[in-house]
Amino acid sequence: MAAKKATTPVKDDFVEEIGGVEVRLPSLTYLKPGLIRKIRRLGETDAAYTLLELSLSEEGLAAVDEMDPVEFDELMGRWRDHSGVTLGES
Repeated sequence: MAAKKATTPVKDDFVEEIGGVEVRLPSLTYLKPGLIRKIRRLGETDAAYTLLELSLSEEGLAAVDEMDPVEFDELMGRWRDHSGVTLGES
């Protein structure tokens, strides 16, 4: 499924605490050109993990790596929701 962008970009970062660690991710509708350039040819899954690796501190990435898979999927959904991105029909 392809993601559809919000009509108005959300500029605020997505911020959550995971295991006592602040996790801060850029809005998916307001990515800097350098990030877009680095993920532009990647599939959806590779792009998401690359964004995590490029955006999170080592401590934040370690906290995400240790998440339960269901909790991780929920985190990714909240990140999309915060960014105003919805999953489109294929």
